[in-house]
Formats: sequence, structure tokens, C-alpha cells
Amino acid sequence: MRVHASLSGGRFPETSLTSLEPEPAFSRAEYQERLARAQAAMDAQGLDALVVMNPASVFYLSGYQTFAVDGGACLVVPPEGEPALAMDPPEFGGALLGVWFDDLHGYPPEIERPAYAARMLGERGVTRGRIGLDGAVWGTTTAFSAELAHAFPLAEFVDATDVLVELKRRKSAAEIGHIRSAALATQSAVEAATSTAAAGVSDGEVAGAAFAAMARAGSEYPCLSPIVTSGPRSGMLHTTHKRHTIQSGDNVLLEIGGCVQRYTAPQMRTLTIGPPSADVRGAADACLAALSAVLEAMGPGVAASDAADAGWRELKAAGDDLVFHGTFGYGIGAGFPPNWADGSGFIRSDADSVLEPGLVFHHPVAVRRLGEFGVAFSETSVITEDGCEVLTHGPRELIER
Repeated sequence: MRVHASLSGGRFPETSLTSLEPEPAFSRAEYQERLARAQAAMDAQGLDALVVMNPASVFYLSGYQTFAVDGGACLVVPPEGEPALAMDPPEFGGALLGVWFDDLHGYPPEIERPAYAARMLGERGVTRGRIGLDGAVWGTTTAFSAELAHAFPLAEFVDATDVLVELKRRKSAAEIGHIRSAALATQSAVEAATSTAAAGVSDGEVAGAAFAAMARAGSEYPCLSPIVTSGPRSGMLHTTHKRHTIQSGDNVLLEIGGCVQRYTAPQMRTLTIGPPSADVRGAADACLAALSAVLEAMGPGVAASDAADAGWRELKAAGDDLVFHGTFGYGIGAGFPPNWADGSGFIRSDADSVLEPGLVFHHPVAVRRLGEFGVAFSETSVITEDGCEVLTHGPRELIER
């Protein structure tokens, strides 16, 4: 293990490198295959090196994970050979648990992070040419880029976000295996939430029951905590539990995603406390029909826009006075709070992509009458060689409590 800096800039004691049992998310062979594909993509793009700071991409290529996603971990991928990873020295424990290669660095306190990244590039003979930057989601800052450009005035720095987005699109069997495990945790959480929800119970109690069940079922910390909204608040997008008491007659909207090795299997469900109103029932029927139509339309070689159009034909029955975001599916993969999406594709009428085996989607079919009610149903699916497999579990129906 090559360790280059501790808090004082020296080596870590050897005992700190041998007393932890590794917890790799994937086999060394899978990581090596990912690196080979990344370096082939770099060659095709004419890149002489790749600097990665997006936490999900760092994890994808190295195995390093931490919930301190703003900690500045920086992965340098050369055109040949293994990468090098730099992080804050206190984060070395996480690196030792998951990283598959040996070249690990701790940022010395006397050197700014961009300057240290430049040193890592220079040690690999990369001081000119085209250097790709992937800081998507969390951002490769302007200052960081400017420091690198100052260190290497003969180099060209380019946005290489799309390189790794494309690399991560098709999930491996091992990745899908983690999503299957996450789906079991999601199922436990949804069952706990629906059995807890009742008149007089707070939305926080429902979320707490879901979170506890999810953790007991093997989930790690999720990208999003369980989302629970009830009554009129369910009609407000991107809100969640906030000390509100569920009332008789309320509908309750749930969105929950168990997480295993940073892979999530999200699911949305709606239940009512007592019989649903005619409007809620009508919206639910339209959402359920649209979700089923999308899932039935999907398969290898199918245009993503065609699958979305199948959903629209059913969803229009919900009426014109309900709000829908227009997305019948978005790609998911390895993620950190607050996002399980990985930008790898969309099921929308304006999408220009064709579905391929190995693509994994979350399908959030949710309509809202703002400030009155919201209804939502979703599944997580994977495109197979001959169709589409739903990975999440449980009844797909409006639940009456």
C-alpha cells in the first residue's frame, strides 16, 4: 500500500493499513474492467488524463466511499496503469475498506488541493495535452480548474462528464445484484410505512417506521430519507414529513429507496386513510395504467420516446388540472445523498435514445393537484435481453387503510 501523506505529511503507521477487513463493493476484476473501459474511452476522446471529483464516479472507478461527499476526494486516471486517489487524511479508513489499488494520497496541510492534484498528474508525466475534468453533480470548482490550468499552461482542460456517464449506463450483473438486494430493503420499508400510517399518527412516525425497517433489512444510509407526505401536503412536489398528523380521509404519498453498496431501488406508493375521493381514485387509476403501459412497452431496441408516449396515452385520463413532470423514467446507479439518479438516460417524449440491456430506471409516475392531493406509483426496472424486468416488489395498487 503506497500511502503518501498523513496529517503531518508523513507515512501512516503500518498497523493502520492491516487491521481493517476490506469491504469491497465489487471484485478486483470488475474494477479493472471498468478502468480498461475508462481508459479506452479516454483514448477515443483524445484525453491524456482524467481528473474525477464526482463522488459517484470516484466510487465507481475506485471503490472509495464516504458520506462526506464535499470532502474533495480526487481521482487521477492516467492513460495507462492504475489510478491514484487523494483525500483528506482522516478519510483513509474508508479508502482502506474499499479501494482496490494501492496508490493512495492524503492531502498535506501545506499544499492546496489543486496544487496537489497537479503534482499527481506531473508524477505521471501529464503536464500538457488534453486533460478531462469530471466534477458533475458536486462540481469541479472554477478555482480548482484555474489552479490546474495555471500549473500546466500548455495543457487543455475539457469537460469530460459525459465520458463517465456513458461508461456507467449499462449496469453489470454485480451492480444489478446490489439493486436487487436494495429492492428487498425497499419492500420492507414500504410495508412498514403502510402498516403504520393511520389517522392520528404523525408523518414522522411513518417515516421512522420505514427507515427502521429498511435498516433492519440491510440498507445502508439512503440517498434520500423516506419521503412521507399526507393530505394537502402530498400535492406539493419534493416535500416530506414535517410533524404533521395524518387525518381520516387523507391520502399518503410514499417514496422510499433502500440502498446496498450505494445502489438504490426506489419505489413510490399511495395509500388512503378511509375510502379515496373520486378525484384521488381517478388519478390513481390513470397513474397505475400509465406505469404498466411504460413497463410493458420497454425492451431492447425500443425508443425511449415510444415508451414515454405509451405512458402519456394512459395518463391523459387523469385530467388537465393535474401537474406531471413529464418523466416516465430516469437512469439510476451508484449514488450519494441527495441523489440516486446517475444521468444515464430518460424515458421522456423528447428523449432521443434507444433502450439497451443493462439500463436501470426508476419510473416515477406522480400527479398532483397543487395544495390538494398527490398520487404516485413507481417501480425500478432493468432492460434485459428480451424485455424489461421489474426489480421492486409488492402490490401495485391504491392501498386503502
